[in-house]
Amino acid sequence: MFGVTALGILLLLAGFGGVGFGLFALLRGGRGQSGGIGPIPERWVHVFAGIRMLVFGLVCLAAGGYVLYSLG
Repeated sequence: MFGVTALGILLLLAGFGGVGFGLFALLRGGRGQSGGIGPIPERWVHVFAGIRMLVFGLVCLAAGGYVLYSLG
């Protein structure tokens, strides 16, 4: 039981980290930029990474929440 709880907490932490990094990648400017999304051709890497990490974070949050909810 403790291992499953630890897995749920780990998934929640990974989810918060993924959402945080995704928002950071979307809101931070590229090299030499002041911030914001900016022109897409120059920022496609940040936009792609931000969206990917947001999705990853949300999936981890949902999975961790489900694991911890199913234990109770």
